[in-house]
Amino acid sequence: MSYQIPYDFVLQYLYPVRPHVQKMLGCYGLFVNGKNILLLRETDVNPEFNGVFVATQPEFFEALSNELHHSHMEFDIDGSHHSWIFISEDLDDFQGKVQKACEMIKQGDERIGK
Repeated sequence: MSYQIPYDFVLQYLYPVRPHVQKMLGCYGLFVNGKNILLLRETDVNPEFNGVFVATQPEFFEALSNELHHSHMEFDIDGSHHSWIFISEDLDDFQGKVQKACEMIKQGDERIGK
């Protein structure tokens, strides 16, 4: 199925990785090798939560947050504490932070994905 996803530059940054895109939770989940790597959210409802969510595991959360972005908001989207790093679309360097996450994914960083 084909979707018009928000922040389509993410797909360009991930190239040549071609994630499977799935509509979920009012967002779009990007999956690589069966692992959810990113959630893309852009909606008029609660726009303060629009941006890119990077999936991780609790044991990698702090180190990965320090490398990508340390948000003051915590999200337990799937019931797992410390497993989503939120990069807000309101940040001045939003695209740069998302690009860094995509580069890490392309390099096979095992800390990204769940």
